[in-house]
Amino acid sequence: MKTKIAFGLLSGLLLLPSMLFADIVYKGKRVQEWPEEARPTFSNHNANQPRFVLGKTTATQSHYAAPKGKIYSLTLLVDFSDKQAPVTVSEIEDWLNKEGFNRNGCNGSVRDYYLDVSNGQLDLTNEVFGWYRAKHPKSWYESLPGYTGSDSLMKEVFAYFDPMVDYSRYDNDKNGTTEAINIVYAGAGEVRERGLWPHAGWSNEKRDGVRLTHHQMTDMPGTFGLYVFVHESGHMIFGWPDLYWYGDYCTMGNRPNDINPVAINDFYRADQGWIPFVDVTSEDVSLETTKPGEVCYRYKNPARPNQEGLVWSYVRNTGRNKVLRGSGLLMQHYDFSIEGNTASNKLGLRIVRANHTEPSLNGDKDQWPNPGSTADAFFKSGTYPEFSDETYPAITWYSGAKTGLKITDIGTPGETLTFCIGGECSLSSSSVPVVSSSSSAPKPESSSSAVEIKIEKIAFEVTLPIDNNYAYVTLDLKGDDVAKILGIKKSEIADKVKFYGIEPDGTLNSRTTGEGTGHWFDKNGKIVAWDPNGTSIVYSNADLTTMTTKIGHMPNKVKAGDSFTVRQAVVYESKQVTLEITVTIPQKTTRISSIRSSKRGKPGNMIFNALGKPVGKRTESGELPDLPKGVYVEIAK
Repeated sequence: MKTKIAFGLLSGLLLLPSMLFADIVYKGKRVQEWPEEARPTFSNHNANQPRFVLGKTTATQSHYAAPKGKIYSLTLLVDFSDKQAPVTVSEIEDWLNKEGFNRNGCNGSVRDYYLDVSNGQLDLTNEVFGWYRAKHPKSWYESLPGYTGSDSLMKEVFAYFDPMVDYSRYDNDKNGTTEAINIVYAGAGEVRERGLWPHAGWSNEKRDGVRLTHHQMTDMPGTFGLYVFVHESGHMIFGWPDLYWYGDYCTMGNRPNDINPVAINDFYRADQGWIPFVDVTSEDVSLETTKPGEVCYRYKNPARPNQEGLVWSYVRNTGRNKVLRGSGLLMQHYDFSIEGNTASNKLGLRIVRANHTEPSLNGDKDQWPNPGSTADAFFKSGTYPEFSDETYPAITWYSGAKTGLKITDIGTPGETLTFCIGGECSLSSSSVPVVSSSSSAPKPESSSSAVEIKIEKIAFEVTLPIDNNYAYVTLDLKGDDVAKILGIKKSEIADKVKFYGIEPDGTLNSRTTGEGTGHWFDKNGKIVAWDPNGTSIVYSNADLTTMTTKIGHMPNKVKAGDSFTVRQAVVYESKQVTLEITVTIPQKTTRISSIRSSKRGKPGNMIFNALGKPVGKRTESGELPDLPKGVYVEIAK
């Protein structure tokens, strides 16, 4: 039986040579992006190990692997006869895990970095083993062609630590593969694409019943930095590609700062569910006020909505983005049909520079370290206060078609930044109702006069058991009744209606803060962002295709007897259906561990399974419904 030596948390990253390109290596060859068969995945639906899965992504469907909660990562240390360990195991542990780590000027640890950029939703915790003395000198591995030296060292290290390490512990979602194994070696990387050059790699090794597929190898010359470990983790865990020809605007791009690496770009953050997407169409008119890194606005190409679009967010050169040379709205053009950033004239993700009327690239000479960052990349008042097809005629979809997007009246960067979507916000007094900040009212069909919205309400009541893992109950939103009120078919609801949250004062809020079409609410029914340490308490994540919603609560935030009322709405033309949901935390719950001994009870009591989903209720004679063996929760009426 193996014994696991668990070391303390670690956080930080090593400092590499300034002219660095970190690579993805698959089957011995350098690639721009993981091929489809090797892309990292992560299942957030494993019921056997709930401690690893603390929540779900806000994005409806993430393009990249999207883990959440506590993720255990393994770090294996190796040195050589000609390059001995420059730091201790405990120092490595601190570099990777310690809150507020500041050796060599580092802005926190590796764990701190991912907690920051994920808004506390990803806790990457490294467990460290080492140091192991390699069989050969470092010079021997470095002299081998291609990546054969790193492959040789990788197999050697995995075999050596096998008696000490339970590799299955690092299969966080229990799908048969590990998510994060790091090999940190003494000394600096020497020659790109050869020997032990830092990279994210692939392995066919299988130990402890799991496949050790994705791993990363990075060097430790003796000085601590964060960029390389953070960057390689981006490849290994999430599957993000290298962003060549992109600039300093993301840690997956250039390397402008080792000790305080720039944040993950807001598009990738929203794709992970760390911040919400706000979807915009060419028909929308809204005056917006946003904070740095708060949300990511997304405008999909109507002809290819699942592949191509424009995104923008307020980026300010403070904190993790301090190295950037400007602030304002930063716009990006994405196309998931393009594999990574492999050619200067057609990129999977590129910056739309505000100071250019042509595509934001200048050929191969701008691959690295250019284009860096510049204040003129940002849209802002006084220099570049708007974006449209007329002002930026060369910014088109890759097909050459115009985008149809219009953003005007972009303000001055400060604590917040305002801008207008649709270019008609100044006409709000005579045409469309415009609301401030995070709220957006539906646009009337006519711009000549305001349209009166006819509102009907459907009230719901739901009992929500206390649970510490975001478990939900599913509520039927009476789709047939909603469709009848709106004058459309139930099957048309998802495509035709606009969905909103409703603030306590009745204002419609178009910004989703929950998963997909959903919202988090505080105790007063106000729409708020997900924050375990904030005011968010109850969520309602609606699925308009089935007209159901998942209702749940923040762990450790509710008590028996609590009651909350939240409101959401669907709007079609001049008709609105308000969905008012009263959520009650029951006064008394009973755990049923034996169906036989709990066969009779109070008639009408609701029965929930271990995931918090209703599975039936007691009959009029007090008998349990027909249930398989398992653990259940009974809620008294």
